[in-house]
Amino acid sequence: MQENWQVLLKKQIENQYIQNWQEWADVTFSTSGLLNLTIISDLFINLSIPQRKEQIYNLLKSQVPHLSPGFLSLYTLQEAESLNLSRPQDFDAASIHTWQDLAIQAANPQNQSPVPQRELSLPRTVTFYSFKGGVGRTTALTHVAWILAMRGRKVVAVDLDLEAPGLSTAFNLQPQPKYGIVDYFYERSYLPEGIKASISITEIFGEVRIPNAKGRLFVVPAGCLSLDYIAKVDDLHANTVIDGNQNLWSVFKREIYDQLEPDVILIDSRTGINQWGALSLIQAADEAIIFLFPNEQNKQGIKLLLRSLNTLKNLSINFVFSPVPDVSKLDKVNEIYKSFVDEIKIVTDEESEIDDNDQLEIPEPLVIPYLQPIALADNYPVRALLDYYNKIVNLIDEETDEIERTNILTNSETRWKIIKSLQFPEVNAADTDKKQDFTLLFQRTNDFEKFLDHATCLIRGRKGTGKTALYWLFLKYKSDAQKLARGRLDNTVFLSAHGRYQESRPTRGQFQFIHENLQQQGGTWEAFWRAYLLLRCHQENLCNFPKNRKGEKEKFSELKNIINNLPKGKWQSEYNQVLLELSTNSILSEIVNDAINIIIHEDTKNKSQKIWFLYDDLDEDFPEAGEVRQSALSGLFQLVQSCDANRLTEIRFKIFLREDIWNRLIFDNKSHFTGRDIILQWTRVDFLRLALRQSIQSPDFKDLVNRFSPIAEDAIDQTPEDAIDKALELLWGSRRRTGNKAKYVSRWVYERLTDSSGTTFPRSLSILLTGAKEQELSYQVKSSIQTPIDRLLRSKSLEIGLKKASEKRCDEIKNEYSHLIKFFDSLKQKSALLPKEELHSIWQKSAQDIADFEEFTSFLSEIGIIQFRDKDQRYKFADIYVYGFEMIRQGAV
Repeated sequence: MQENWQVLLKKQIENQYIQNWQEWADVTFSTSGLLNLTIISDLFINLSIPQRKEQIYNLLKSQVPHLSPGFLSLYTLQEAESLNLSRPQDFDAASIHTWQDLAIQAANPQNQSPVPQRELSLPRTVTFYSFKGGVGRTTALTHVAWILAMRGRKVVAVDLDLEAPGLSTAFNLQPQPKYGIVDYFYERSYLPEGIKASISITEIFGEVRIPNAKGRLFVVPAGCLSLDYIAKVDDLHANTVIDGNQNLWSVFKREIYDQLEPDVILIDSRTGINQWGALSLIQAADEAIIFLFPNEQNKQGIKLLLRSLNTLKNLSINFVFSPVPDVSKLDKVNEIYKSFVDEIKIVTDEESEIDDNDQLEIPEPLVIPYLQPIALADNYPVRALLDYYNKIVNLIDEETDEIERTNILTNSETRWKIIKSLQFPEVNAADTDKKQDFTLLFQRTNDFEKFLDHATCLIRGRKGTGKTALYWLFLKYKSDAQKLARGRLDNTVFLSAHGRYQESRPTRGQFQFIHENLQQQGGTWEAFWRAYLLLRCHQENLCNFPKNRKGEKEKFSELKNIINNLPKGKWQSEYNQVLLELSTNSILSEIVNDAINIIIHEDTKNKSQKIWFLYDDLDEDFPEAGEVRQSALSGLFQLVQSCDANRLTEIRFKIFLREDIWNRLIFDNKSHFTGRDIILQWTRVDFLRLALRQSIQSPDFKDLVNRFSPIAEDAIDQTPEDAIDKALELLWGSRRRTGNKAKYVSRWVYERLTDSSGTTFPRSLSILLTGAKEQELSYQVKSSIQTPIDRLLRSKSLEIGLKKASEKRCDEIKNEYSHLIKFFDSLKQKSALLPKEELHSIWQKSAQDIADFEEFTSFLSEIGIIQFRDKDQRYKFADIYVYGFEMIRQGAV
């Protein structure tokens, strides 16, 4: 969002004069537009007052020529100290109580800090306000309160139109309460400290008896009209502070809730700009419903009001045009309504232009026609006309067929509480809080059983498909892993042979050094990996050299001395030297081989154990450039083949490797791993089960699922897709739009996070849902955008989340294939459905030196970025990459 000139001016002043934390500037504007400026800076040393002012005048003239300066206070630090000047306090949104407070704040956007979201709590407070009278505000409130009570809500209607009260008369409240809210406020305003109030909360409300109502309606009148009442109103101050730091309204709200526990409080506010209107709107309201007759006078008054209220971004505002003489001619209504929309900067589809077919429309303005029976009625409601007010009621309490579910999802306090509680932790055990039971988060895919097979030694997959999660699961969460294995690994030891779990390990640069020395000294990578494995066993106390076996003591003594003399702690150069010695000295290399065969394998076999050696981070630690990766990884797989050939069945390998790296590796007998490998892939039901697992990490959402679509946590893996879908409808709904031709949300999420090779990314799911949650929370203050009644996360929020997931995925693929960054950057503003000749042109400019065109496009297809569409000779880019590369999706279907 573009910064306004006041903010820019303050930044310019601070940049020019503020050199350290002791210096400061206070920039404030009066409501008439005069600038009052205080600057405390040692840049004023040796300058006279006229010289200082001349500097400021010149600065202001260059920045804002039309500005009229008011008071200018320009001092050095020493002068400020002598005058006892102190830095002004930061703006506190809670300090806004009056129209003046609001006007001053609105005139000083440069001093505004982000306003914290109001935590909506029961009861929700809705203020009915009008700039001028005679627009049916009180009439509407009586009908709305009645309907809410009929629907099952417990409602408290409060008359704060103190200078022209009439709510109790409108309801024909009988009997009238002994006191009203004026008496309640007045006594508490002047009550001596320590003296208990004599007027209790129970004496200021009465109940309206509604036949056959599911809920209840209570009315708090202003008070009984009398000379005493007039004197009290004249003497009351709405912003009076009582009980230490509370205002009149907060005390009342607390006591009315303690007594009645209502669902909603409706306030009939005073018209115009006055202290009781300020209390009703600024201090009390969670939502304001503003009534006006569609004429220019009302329009200007409300726009003035909105310019002030716009600083309170946590206040939901709706408009009702009433009474409209001719509802068939709404041109004036629509013109005024649009001006209000522009004034309060209601965010529409401009924030999330992701799907051209999913436009978000501003709701139609609410209109109440002129109704003669209303005008002639002695008291309210006029039951025959209740339907005219249902749309207002729906703003407060949306209704669905399942009333219990609706009460939860459309009740703001509950809905936002659930959304805020949602957490979508990434499927990465390395980043998971150890206090959390990882078995509740980890999703067993169809490949998991294949992974548990001891014979499976190669786990292939694209980055982000869960390889590292498996690696960490079996190292950091061994007990959880064994639970998930359901007894199959009870006597298995898991050890990180290489990867981030073991902090003490060679770095990428050290591997380059090792490679060069292996070449120079005639060593092999197979021998290196064997020595490295032995060293890791020694570090984990799994290598117990024999003491009493005849002949073997001498055989292993040199090896034992070499290893035992290594320094403890982090990886040091001595480790590299020892591994090179054990890899290049033919005698020591054979001894290492025997040590693994005799010491590790035999000892493990005697204990009826198996050892899993896990290898991860191989793509990051071995760069693609040069021959290090090819040589090192080939040597690792040759070690596996050697152990298999020697029938070391108690030693098992689990090597996690990126799919495209495996495809490009060339070594002898590569087919040895056929059938002993798996490719990590996520089916849709796997993906949806993961979404549910992540969502129910929120106890609030879990309670919601248990209430409407119960699924036992330990049964998620066995639950069919349609049941998982039903539970997730509480999170993101069923279809993306209305109509039976709209796509199911679950399919949309899965397809958008699946690339052109059919690979789906669980990490991207976490990012999408987290982004959707953040976007959804942003709607909490956007009253013009209708709250969905069937889901927590609307489609637009999911689209914004998809954009974030795509951006993250694009960053990851740029890191994976840094040599393609120029090509990726060239895709900006290109169509996501590219003709072959256009992609060829982009390749010529950005990637011609990497590979020929056919090889290049084949590689892009292999890594899931594009898919060739033969019917129209175009390349379609996967949605998971389109938004992150800032491509144009229009027509790419």
